[in-house]
Amino acid sequence: MLKRYLPSCTLYPANLALLQRVFDQVCCERAYAAQSLDAEIAATTLLHLFQHGMTNEAALLAEMRRWQQEFIRRAS
Repeated sequence: MLKRYLPSCTLYPANLALLQRVFDQVCCERAYAAQSLDAEIAATTLLHLFQHGMTNEAALLAEMRRWQQEFIRRAS
């Protein structure tokens, strides 16, 4: 799923593996189906964060969790 949203810039295999791990963890925690709109939004958000300099796995996961909580709070 994540590969579908890769930017045109070069990502190394280690970068892609890191992004896939975070994406998989986020989808697992929120029970997102891999092809769902929620997973698509998570993938694009994750890539945006990575492209803007957030390249640490723990930081990406923490930011994705924070982002999801904020999104849920605003939707309520």
